[in-house]
Amino acid sequence: MGNKEDKEKGDVENEEKEGDKDEISDRVEEPAKVNYRDKKEDKQLKKIFFVLGILALFFLGTILVTNTSKKFTYEGVDFEMEKYCDARPCLTVYRTSLPVDSDKKFTTGKIILGNYNFYLRNDPRKLESFPVQGELTLMKNLVINFTEDFNCEHRMIAVANLLVVLDVLDVEAITDETAGCDPSGRYTLLRLQTGDETSIEQFGPSCYNLNINNCEVLEVTEKYIVELLSEVTKNRLQ
Repeated sequence: MGNKEDKEKGDVENEEKEGDKDEISDRVEEPAKVNYRDKKEDKQLKKIFFVLGILALFFLGTILVTNTSKKFTYEGVDFEMEKYCDARPCLTVYRTSLPVDSDKKFTTGKIILGNYNFYLRNDPRKLESFPVQGELTLMKNLVINFTEDFNCEHRMIAVANLLVVLDVLDVEAITDETAGCDPSGRYTLLRLQTGDETSIEQFGPSCYNLNINNCEVLEVTEKYIVELLSEVTKNRLQ
């Protein structure tokens, strides 16, 4: 009888020991599984954050490149490209500005009222292909002379833009079909005429032929404006 009880007691103790071993085993193995799962999730999160970081840098770089490409300096004059899509097709213009003082003169010795914006239809960098022969001078008075009637699409815009720039620079401009070059250089003459190539050439003290080929009247006047603003900027900086 006693042996049977001892045997049963021993079996219970063995079962308890086995149960303790299983419990201890579960305690040991379970944290290992949790740690492995945590590490796997950490790696996945790191990959996600890495991809998001790459995408953020890409978009940031794209924005910076786009903004930088819109602003540029050509012949000392700062320009910014702007696009207007209120009407179709979209209109792209190139804006620059000059500080206007209390006497409407471009000097640094007056009280500056603000900046006056100018808008070109053509990229000034692309106008570089049009040659300029001679030195550019600008007198207080200027005469525009059309040697013929140009039936070109942008003639009115070209002349209007030119007159605005001259007005801001405090230059008195008139049109006179009979005016010629003043050998004394008392006024500037701009003679618009057809030519074999679109170009600007000096033929007197302050007299210039604006040669127009293939109705590029807007291109040649904007080329003159860019060269004029470049000279004005250089003089201001000296």
